[in-house]
Amino acid sequence: MVVQSRFNKAHNKGGSNNTLVSSAGSSLTIRRRERESTPLVSSPFQQQKSHKTSKRSTLRLRCEPPADREVEVLESETKTENTQKAVHSKGNEVAVQQKEGTESNNEASIWELLKFTVPTMGIWLASPILSLVDATVVGSQSVVELAALTPGTVLVDYLVYVFTFLGIATTNILSVTVAERNGKRTESRLNDALTLASICGLVVGALIFFYNAKLFPLVISTASQELVEPASVYASIRALGIPFALIGMVLQCAFLASKNTRVPLLSTLMGGSANLVGDIVMVNYLGLGIAGAAWATVLSQVLTVVVLASDVRGTFAGMPFKFKAKLPKLSSLLEFLRIAGPVSIILLSKVIVFSVVSLSAANLGPTPSAAHTLLFNVFLFFCVPGDSLNQCAQTFLPPVTGQMRSERKLKNRIILTGNFIGVVNCMLGFLMIFVFPNILTTSEPVIKTLQSVGLILCSILFLHPFGISTEGILMATKQFDYLLGTYLFNMLCMLGAVKLIGATGSNLTKVWIALLFMQVLRLFANAIKIIPQQLKKIPS
Repeated sequence: MVVQSRFNKAHNKGGSNNTLVSSAGSSLTIRRRERESTPLVSSPFQQQKSHKTSKRSTLRLRCEPPADREVEVLESETKTENTQKAVHSKGNEVAVQQKEGTESNNEASIWELLKFTVPTMGIWLASPILSLVDATVVGSQSVVELAALTPGTVLVDYLVYVFTFLGIATTNILSVTVAERNGKRTESRLNDALTLASICGLVVGALIFFYNAKLFPLVISTASQELVEPASVYASIRALGIPFALIGMVLQCAFLASKNTRVPLLSTLMGGSANLVGDIVMVNYLGLGIAGAAWATVLSQVLTVVVLASDVRGTFAGMPFKFKAKLPKLSSLLEFLRIAGPVSIILLSKVIVFSVVSLSAANLGPTPSAAHTLLFNVFLFFCVPGDSLNQCAQTFLPPVTGQMRSERKLKNRIILTGNFIGVVNCMLGFLMIFVFPNILTTSEPVIKTLQSVGLILCSILFLHPFGISTEGILMATKQFDYLLGTYLFNMLCMLGAVKLIGATGSNLTKVWIALLFMQVLRLFANAIKIIPQQLKKIPS
């Protein structure tokens, strides 16, 4: 009986505990609903009522058994954990939104690309336009001097073109430092680039000035020895302007890296105007011939540098800047060499190909050589829109490198723009060669020779924007090793093609077929690298 009585008491006590737990759970549920329905902003009366309720809850908590307290503690921990998860989720959403916002800010729209590309086209168009003017003005006085422009410009302009690696390196480096608003680094790297341009310009100019007379007889055939003297006069005068050409190129690329197209365009217009007036006055009125065209070009290069340098005094891209003549530090020199090394070899391979092709055309005689000079100037003229896309890629892609969506969109826009430019180039080139050939020359034999290879030229004009824009994408993403390999292979193929042309009987048609072959090879090699990158799945 005693045992049964104690058992009943224990049973009744356990039942009462279960009842208490149940009632505590109900009480907590009611209180949770009350808290969820409580407004965030309360009136003074509600605050006073809430204060009384909290006091009453505190008194009850002290009186409630331990089971109730454990339930409330567990519920409180659960609520805190849920709140932390919500805050963490919200934080992730905000981080994703901030990342997407950053990418969208760095990602250039089509309108921004056009605002940059169109003035850049004006900048790069100046040189081929003026070369075309030189050829037209000189050709109006003498067919022999017009033919002599080919070896003269090959020696001077192509050697200057090799040093375009200074401009490419300047664009790649400053596009990042300007985007980071790093004034000290920007000033240091730009001064280093200008020093390197000055040294290279003086060395190359001196070599051309003193040794061109010995070089031309070696590369011009005995059948065209009449071209040696005027070509030597032209190259000697142009050599004086090479330092200004390289300094102006670096300054222009620096402004383009900061997305400033106004100053380079203004300097180009002023320099181009000086060249045009100088050509007309010195060639037509003073009768200086090919020498007058060379002096007009040097004058325009000096004026271009003066205009560019006057806008860099004190500030550059909104940051303090001061010209300093100093030798680059080893770290800065290595930074330039990492870009300039492969690029210089790429450019040199281009120069070798174009030089061999142009010199083989020069050995065909005065009329085919004059026709080649005009055709090549037309080609250079229509290369400019593609070159502008190349510059656009090198300016806009480095800041978004690593942001896969933005990078892919920008690449697609550049390539699609290249497609459009290729079609337009082909149509305009056809009109210039077949409908309005008198714009280029009034010589009937030269016009017939032009039109015999006109369709090949139109095909090249269609393919060039594809090739050069994809090349700019590879340069902007620093895939120089791949570009170097493809260009070396392309150069070997082209040299073999020229050798084959010479062995089977050279003519202008075969020469331009070789140039078409070069464009096809370059486009194919670039597409092999870029297409898999564009089709690669972006991780979510």
